[in-house]
Amino acid sequence: MSLLTPKISSLPVVAGDADWNQFDVCITEIAQYGVEQDKATLACSDALIPKELSQCVTMIYRATPIEGNDALSACYQVRRPIDLGHCVADIYNASSNLSSTFTENWSTTLKESSLLTLLTSCRASLRPGHYSECVIAVNRNFPKITLIKALNKCLVAEDFPRTLFPVDEP
Repeated sequence: MSLLTPKISSLPVVAGDADWNQFDVCITEIAQYGVEQDKATLACSDALIPKELSQCVTMIYRATPIEGNDALSACYQVRRPIDLGHCVADIYNASSNLSSTFTENWSTTLKESSLLTLLTSCRASLRPGHYSECVIAVNRNFPKITLIKALNKCLVAEDFPRTLFPVDEP
């Protein structure tokens, strides 16, 4: 027998922990937040960067009372899931750093629908980092405004507001 002849093993190859890749990590992380394994598998297999998808879900789930399925749905729909995670977590966490009026408004209005509005608003924003700064600043400087109004004001804000920069129409 030649020394160059390779030995072929008849034992099946089993992937160990060392063989995990970002898809394995994504599926495992998302599944631990109450998302069904099949749904996590489908989302991670379809993600451009699965690690970012799972990081988004992790950030939102750990920082807020938003359920894993809702977080996954939002993170799955955006191009920059990490920015979405930061947006939601930053706005939610800012409640402890803002005025007492805002904190009172937050505790009374931040129910499931308000949480989903927060999630949807950050998802709809083209620049989630800029958006979260706007919402936090509006609530810091206008403590009587509700969270929902701040979310809406910052979401519909234009780069050049017509009241400040009127356009002459023929």
